[in-house]
Amino acid sequence: MHSMTGTAVRPAPCAQPLLQRRSSTARARRVAAQPQALFGFLAPAKPAAGSNKTQELVSELIELTSRTNGGLNASSAKRQEIAELAEELQQYCPRNPLRSPLLFGEYEVVYASKPQATGGPYRSALGLAVFPGQRAVQTIEAPNVVVNELSYKALGFVPGSVRQQGEFTALDGNTFQLVFPEMDSKAKGDAPPRVVRIAYLDERIRVARSVPDPESGAEPTLFVFKRMVDEKADETVEDLDEQEVPKRKAFDFGTRKIKAAAQEQQGEAARAGNRLGTQLLGRRDGLATMAERRYQQSTGTVGRGTGSTATARKTREEVAADRAAARAAAEEERRAAREAAAQAKAAAEEERRARQAQLEAERTRAAELKEAARNQMMQLQAEAAEASDEAKSASAAAKEVEKAASSLLQQANQARGLIDNAASAASSVMQQLEGLKQSEKEAAAAVANARGTLKNLQAAGRRR
Repeated sequence: MHSMTGTAVRPAPCAQPLLQRRSSTARARRVAAQPQALFGFLAPAKPAAGSNKTQELVSELIELTSRTNGGLNASSAKRQEIAELAEELQQYCPRNPLRSPLLFGEYEVVYASKPQATGGPYRSALGLAVFPGQRAVQTIEAPNVVVNELSYKALGFVPGSVRQQGEFTALDGNTFQLVFPEMDSKAKGDAPPRVVRIAYLDERIRVARSVPDPESGAEPTLFVFKRMVDEKADETVEDLDEQEVPKRKAFDFGTRKIKAAAQEQQGEAARAGNRLGTQLLGRRDGLATMAERRYQQSTGTVGRGTGSTATARKTREEVAADRAAARAAAEEERRAAREAAAQAKAAAEEERRARQAQLEAERTRAAELKEAARNQMMQLQAEAAEASDEAKSASAAAKEVEKAASSLLQQANQARGLIDNAASAASSVMQQLEGLKQSEKEAAAAVANARGTLKNLQAAGRRR
């Protein structure tokens, strides 16, 4: 089931032919089932019912989803409960459900985890206000036809519907791809594929999940379809049960005769339904005429005899009064329709104003954010310029320090040179002092020798 946005709106008379088509279908099934019962052993066996556990899960899922209005009224807790229940029911899904005859039939969409997936803009707040009473139905027909239909009551009392028809292609035993040619042709570019995987299928429900494109990042949508049982159609064809089944002649054996008789009777039932649908489509009575006819039927004025002039006059007066009442009723209905249309227009205008106010608020907020971002950018630029100036000053100071350090290094080198020269001079002085000390020692030794010689001479002189 996907959004239906590119189909035409059908007015109220379309609802009756749809019922007649369903009645014809049910009638044809009942008529075809009568001769087939004679040779029921030739038909494939009907799938056996699931276990008690499965049936309990199915009943619980139907009960939970039937009260959600297609998912619109489901709370987050109920959505989680429905998802867990569908996950538990998936383990009981029959093998290759796309090959099962239970796949075909009419289903009501009782739940969708994304409600707008079953009606697009019709499921929005404005769509629900203008088109209330919505009911989504999906019909799968052999061999591969899918029909999605959303019925509603425009302004609350004018029936209508939107419809789209497509085909599906099986990708494996439980996954298929949907294609809606009319919708895809109106879309610009290539429409994304609609891939659906069946999670569970039986005679009562069908549970399926959409398979989104992995690159899109979207989450799958869970659908719960409940098989429809047309009670009105069954009541319409109750009289067919009493009809006599085509009798075989003495030598009319074989299934070909039986199938031919079933097809003939099925064609007669379909033609009868089409005639009835044509009669319903042919009605073009106005509201006043229909109201007048209903009033006449209720009061018994239709078919009344004209025995006297007074009675005829009274009848004409009653008819005139009835027509006036019918015109008043029609005018009241038109006034109600105008009021409903005005209310819908006012609601749409109010929603438009609310959206415009929201857009203005969003624009104002965006402008404020833009101005704040611009101011912050300017502040950051100023801080960056100041930091750049400080970095330049620090770089210049570092260069000055480097120059001072270089000068100090040169002075230190010069001082070291002076120290080295002083050390050399001191070493030279020390050497000279050592030489003087040696000379002094030699002079002392010479003085001592001279004193010895002098003493010797004095002693020699005294001896003389």
